Amino acid sequence: MDLHKAKYLLPNALTLSSAFAGFNSIYLSLTGSTTHEYSIAAWLIVIAMACDALDGRVARMTRAESELGVQLDSLADALSFGIAPAFLLYAWGLSPLGMLGMIIAFVYAASAILRLARYNVMAHEHDGVMRYFLGLPAPLAACAVVSVVMAHLAVTERATTHAYVSVAGLSVVLGGLMISNIKYRTFKDVNFRGRAGLGLVVLAGVSVALGRAFKPSVAFVALMVVYILVGLVGTVVHWSRAIIGDDFTPYDDFEDELVAQEEENG
Repeated sequence: MDLHKAKYLLPNALTLSSAFAGFNSIYLSLTGSTTHEYSIAAWLIVIAMACDALDGRVARMTRAESELGVQLDSLADALSFGIAPAFLLYAWGLSPLGMLGMIIAFVYAASAILRLARYNVMAHEHDGVMRYFLGLPAPLAACAVVSVVMAHLAVTERATTHAYVSVAGLSVVLGGLMISNIKYRTFKDVNFRGRAGLGLVVLAGVSVALGRAFKPSVAFVALMVVYILVGLVGTVVHWSRAIIGDDFTPYDDFEDELVAQEEENG
């Protein structure tokens, strides 16, 4: 075996493992009917997130980055963080709406796919470290879906919810956030040795307290709400400053910050 080519196997295997987890999550969402089966479907999306977080790092560590890997990762993300959460939402809370529920679930999936496509275009046009995501990242939107579903299963011990209007609202809101111009920090440029580190410790402590007082999944819901709200508030503040001062577009600001980061990196 050519060792030079063999180094590409591990990161691509992790990417395919993410897709496999997403595929099985879809299967359980379609065929499941119990809290245990829906819980496994949700956990499979979490496993997909773990594989997705590792494949890029492994590729960089082994210097096995390739255009094939980039495209494969994007397709796997569309499956695991777009289609799989959409089917989980449908099975858990949208199925009473029939075809309308399926359409709402598709809106979520389509938004995730559009979000991933936009990210690929922007990443191709700009090298360097991205300080901000433009729109809620698809994996984090999927994390929001998983945490809400897990919290419901843990608290109520029921496989489905009759709050289909709320689930429809959640699906549409998350879809809208993914394709929005709202900026979310990547935290890749944050120095956690200072106040950011202290804030992280406080946030971790509050999360542990919530997990012990209620359920761990409830703590995850709280964390996702905080992250989403921080992005919303930050964007509103930025836009407010722009209205008072110079003209501003989210894309221009996003690009300026990428250029600034590239200059800092030399």
